[in-house]
Amino acid sequence: MYQIESDTMSKIWNELLEKMKATLDVNAFNTFFLPLIPKDIVDSNFILEAPSRFVKEVISSDMFLNKINDSLKEITNTNFEIIVKEKSEFEKKVVEEKKDIEKDFIKMSSNLNPDFSFDNFVVGPCNSECYQASMAVALNPGKFYNPLFIYGRAGIGKTHLLHAIGNYCKANQNRTMNVYYTTANDFIDEFMKSNQNKNIEAMKTKFRSIDILLLDDVQFLAGKDKTGEVFFQIFNNLFNEKKQIVLTSDRRPADLRGLEVRLVSRFSSGLIVGMNAPEYDTAKNILKRKISAKYFDINNVDDDVLTYIAQNYSTDVRQLEGALTRLFFYVTTINRVDLITLPIAMEALRNITPCKKDNIELNADKIKEAVCDYYNITIEQLVGSSRVSTLTIPRFIAIYLCKKMLNITFDEVGALFGNRDHSTIMNACMKIEKKINEDNAYKLVINKLQQSLTN
Repeated sequence: MYQIESDTMSKIWNELLEKMKATLDVNAFNTFFLPLIPKDIVDSNFILEAPSRFVKEVISSDMFLNKINDSLKEITNTNFEIIVKEKSEFEKKVVEEKKDIEKDFIKMSSNLNPDFSFDNFVVGPCNSECYQASMAVALNPGKFYNPLFIYGRAGIGKTHLLHAIGNYCKANQNRTMNVYYTTANDFIDEFMKSNQNKNIEAMKTKFRSIDILLLDDVQFLAGKDKTGEVFFQIFNNLFNEKKQIVLTSDRRPADLRGLEVRLVSRFSSGLIVGMNAPEYDTAKNILKRKISAKYFDINNVDDDVLTYIAQNYSTDVRQLEGALTRLFFYVTTINRVDLITLPIAMEALRNITPCKKDNIELNADKIKEAVCDYYNITIEQLVGSSRVSTLTIPRFIAIYLCKKMLNITFDEVGALFGNRDHSTIMNACMKIEKKINEDNAYKLVINKLQQSLTN
């Protein structure tokens, strides 16, 4: 294609006007030539815009066209051919191009669930890092943390964050940004269909057009060598073009088996953040949010009900939702009540196997034993008066776990630890809360101990 700068094109046109002015009647020149606008040069075509159909037809007639072409060749020493179009033709082309863009944009469905957003994601110690990293990615896609790799067991909110990233970008970034959510299994199915149709290149082209790729459950690519090869190429293309990639898995990259080393290496090159099952407080906040959003007035639910469900069904968020669905069904069809109390909730959920051990089985002695085993200390040292850090840290953690997991008062916790007073127990809990928020190592220890006590 012959390309020329716009200022050069204007210069050529001005010289052409001077030649036409010298050979034409003033009225003819002013009527037919001055209103013309040089628009573009495509291949060997010099394209002009005419203000009306009448002007177009006159300029395109033999009376003028040959004279213009000869003068243009003299000026440029190139065999340009004049093409005249009406102004409306250019406007129509712009509209059609806009429609084509919108059509392609719609055709490439984002697969996003509008119900998942950052606003309705409940943040707690179990997921705060993942939330913050996801928000950073949504604010600056392709700039930081690329790829972002989120890992954790099923049902704890990884998919919610993927959709939240996509929905935020669609709402706040360029509206034509191509955001695409898919699962590894769907990616495998698409690869198999493309392979059968001998159309792999079209699939690669599709994925190269993506600005933000959100891939769920990447662990299912394990053992799929051909699919993995194509994904590796797609990953590299997007990464090299600074397109954002966010992946989720049930385990960290180093623990993925059956994937090529080079693919695992790519996953590990960005930010890796882990998510745990919701701890008691987060589970309770999730329940409040979901009850208010989907089920009934939160004021019609006793706090004991929330405590019971949070303690027994918070292995993951889906279990919490399942318990709420069962409770809602029970109080709207079987035992209709205005106020949902603990006995009613226990009756409604009696046929659902709790995901956690019954709270009756969990007691202070078991919490103390778990902490002592973890830190390799004795019960006497744990509840004693020594203030060396190797003992005070496990003691404070045991106090914190007793308060949170047994849902008892500060005074009751104090009685379990050498009759310590209310303010000492409160201070210990506050210190651990602060440590959890500031130090990821503490958060991991707390989550590990909670899981060992409830699984």
